[in-house]
Amino acid sequence: MKAIHYDAEGDILSVTFSETNEQKHTGIELTDNIVLYYNPDTEKPLKLILLSYQALLEASTQAPILLDGLAQAPVKVQATVTALLQRAPLTAFLQLAGTPGKTPLTSRLHEIFTPDTLQTVLAS
Repeated sequence: MKAIHYDAEGDILSVTFSETNEQKHTGIELTDNIVLYYNPDTEKPLKLILLSYQALLEASTQAPILLDGLAQAPVKVQATVTALLQRAPLTAFLQLAGTPGKTPLTSRLHEIFTPDTLQTVLAS
C-alpha cells in the first residue's frame, strides 16, 4: 500500500495502492459512497475512496452494504472488480459476500478501520 489518508472534516478515507499518473485506469462506483479505481489491463487496484466513512462504518455493523453500483456495471467489469474485491489488498478493507449473477453482492467494512485505529495510522 502506498498511502492511506483520512480527511476528518470531510469524513473521507482514501487508500492509494499505486499511483495512477501514467497508468491506464478506470473507476467504478460500487455504491454512492465507495469508489474503486483500477488498471483494467493489469487488473490491479489503484485507489479506494470511501465517502462518509464513519456513516459507512456504522451502517456496515448493522447490515451489509449493497454494492448496487457494481450490479449495474457491464458483466466483464463486474467479473474483474469482484475478483479484485476477493483478494489482497482490498480484502483488508472490504469483506465481500454474495454470489455474482445469483445474489446481490454486499460488503462489510472491516472492523480494524475504526476511528481509534485510524488515529493510530494517522499518527505514524
